[in-house]
Amino acid sequence: MSSSSPSLTRRLIWLLTVAAVGLWLLSTVLAVNTLRARLNDAFDGSLKETAERLLSLAVDTLRDDANEPTDPNETHEVPSFDGTGGEYIVYQVRGASGTVLLRSHDAPSATFDAPLHDGFSNSGPWRVYTAGTPDGQIFIQVAEAAAHRADSLWSSVLSLLLPIGILIPLSAAGIYLSVRSGFRPVRQFSARLGERHATNLSAVADTDLPVELKPMAQAVNGLIARVRDALEAERAFAANSAHELRTPIAGALAQTQRLIAELEGNPARNRAQQVETSLLRLRQMPEKLLQLSRAEAGIGSAAEPVDLLPALKLLVGDLRRSLPSSRPVEFVLDAASLDAPMDIDAFGIAMRNVLENASVHGSVDEPIRIAVHSGVVEVSNGGAAVREEKLGTLKGRFVRADSEAQGSGLGLAIVEAILTQTGGRLELLSPAPGRDEGFCVRLALPT
Repeated sequence: MSSSSPSLTRRLIWLLTVAAVGLWLLSTVLAVNTLRARLNDAFDGSLKETAERLLSLAVDTLRDDANEPTDPNETHEVPSFDGTGGEYIVYQVRGASGTVLLRSHDAPSATFDAPLHDGFSNSGPWRVYTAGTPDGQIFIQVAEAAAHRADSLWSSVLSLLLPIGILIPLSAAGIYLSVRSGFRPVRQFSARLGERHATNLSAVADTDLPVELKPMAQAVNGLIARVRDALEAERAFAANSAHELRTPIAGALAQTQRLIAELEGNPARNRAQQVETSLLRLRQMPEKLLQLSRAEAGIGSAAEPVDLLPALKLLVGDLRRSLPSSRPVEFVLDAASLDAPMDIDAFGIAMRNVLENASVHGSVDEPIRIAVHSGVVEVSNGGAAVREEKLGTLKGRFVRADSEAQGSGLGLAIVEAILTQTGGRLELLSPAPGRDEGFCVRLALPT
């Protein structure tokens, strides 16, 4: 998977995390509203209880020993017993006319803007509860600062948000682990599919898959079966065609060569020789088709590493004998061995096609160079450089270079099939490394 491709796992983790955070925040808002209502009820209850308790004390304070009211024009102030001050509950004792008879230390000197009858009211920054004596002569108004209630509310909200702030990353981590665990069967199924290629078209096991993935696995297995049948039919056709073509081509070639011998001195002999050349090229096609069929059937891999260097030396010797003495072959060894888990016959087929490609399409005035490095074989030849857009197509079947040399167009396709199934890699370079022209085939063998 490329880095630019979207990830279903990542998307699901983000969606679930955002949804969880949204639910936490919504729950917090609802909890804050409920908490504010409960706090207001609790504070109002405290105000009412405080007023009822202080009313009797205030009445006793304002009466003298003869049980007579004191001077209504005299205001008494209860001193503060807390040196720091800052009381958040204050009170005023007022007469029926509204005059302040008694007040706490921090209570405002001006009267509260609240009616003199039992009940709650708001007076600027104060929440006020008023309670009066049965005869309606004395009233007490106990007030609480609204800022105190706000501070209490926000303190409670912060104490609520703190654990939520800790739970959100924990929830995200839990979602991540849960999604990763839940998608494990999907990743396993994807890995099994990734193992399928032209030489591994076995059915995907679906016994341990979740119910939701089994229809997908069954559909994929059906598609793999159809592809396998089509490839087997194609290979069988290529192999059968190659076998069937061998005999008639050999017969036609023998008759043509006999005809050439009989036409000694006849002008028609040149035409017979042209037919012979065409039949000789055609005789290569069944051999290439058989090699391609074997390559695609999976003959390349070996269980244990094999030293392929002796086989390569044998092929280089055959190449030298097949070329004229005017065209040298350079064989450079930079490694003592060439070990790879590769079938020696499959390696021979691949190298024979590479060497044949170099001898047919390379410049006859320049040598063919075979270099062996650690796990790598490079075959270079001279000639005009291949265009970049053409270079990428040369691994395909029946694709030929721009040279005038004749070929089947299957050689590099056979090499590509063998290396791919064994885990190796075929690289085509033009110009050749270190040169301004030429062509290089690099075989990176499996390790």
